[in-house]
Amino acid sequence: MTTIWSDGSRAKAFQEVQVPAHLNGRTLGALLEQICLLSPEEAEDLLDFGSVHVDGRRQTRSDFLLAKGSRVRIYWPWQGTARTYELDPKRLLYRDRWILAYNKEAGIPSQATPADAYNNLYAAVLRYLAAERHPAYAALHQRLDRDTTGVILLAVHKKANPGLGAAFQARRVKKIYLAWVAGSPFRDHWVTDRDIGRGKGAYRVCARHSGRPARTAFRVLFRDQDRALVEARPLTGRTHQIRLHLSSEGHPIVGDRLYGGDSAPARAEPLRLHAYRLELEHPVTRQPLRLKAPVPQDWPPVPPGTIPD
Repeated sequence: MTTIWSDGSRAKAFQEVQVPAHLNGRTLGALLEQICLLSPEEAEDLLDFGSVHVDGRRQTRSDFLLAKGSRVRIYWPWQGTARTYELDPKRLLYRDRWILAYNKEAGIPSQATPADAYNNLYAAVLRYLAAERHPAYAALHQRLDRDTTGVILLAVHKKANPGLGAAFQARRVKKIYLAWVAGSPFRDHWVTDRDIGRGKGAYRVCARHSGRPARTAFRVLFRDQDRALVEARPLTGRTHQIRLHLSSEGHPIVGDRLYGGDSAPARAEPLRLHAYRLELEHPVTRQPLRLKAPVPQDWPPVPPGTIPD
């Protein structure tokens, strides 16, 4: 059985194959060649790119043996299998033996997507570290959306991992974001305290006690005609929290094609959300850390002193 599925996004189109009886005990490479009509070289490339999953788990070996009835899912990368992304050393914000902080670019996932296990920040960090030592180690406890820029922090030593994970879990990491939003909020300071849930394949704001609790503190830094620059401090760590909370207040983030609706101005602009600063205790040395990512150069200018250090 072969099924082609897409949610309308080329990046999420996949083909699913239920292993037929005649391929029981045969290799994954053989299935890709016979069912998907790929050459051996094309099959190896797709596997190495991380686009093939068997029974929900990514498989990269062509000699992986299949069982009748297993489901093989091929996520077709709509931009092909080009390996284009590598870490830019100039964007490193902090590095020691234990942790690494990086100023993430827009358009780069924090971790592997179903179709692409190469072009993401986590994989690039591992490749960067592998050039220095083997085996390379990295652990990611914080994720930024693909189009969100700014500070992202990883443990790069096993000794740092438990402490860093515990700090994020216990909300001991202070996070400060900047966002350009549609319109001019009538308040200078406010807190949005609305649950976030998931329904029909999307995250949404929902009534209290019907989702996961979410709380964000906001402060207006600058007002400029049809938009405002807002500081956001998420007090919980829910997926898309800042974007959803601002949209629910009637001030979606500029460039937010998912939650912006018709009220978001200049929809052709990139998402104007930036992880500006992280403050925490070093997970090994216990020294205070203050990690800051410069505002992207293509952001609208603001008067000096508008953005706090």
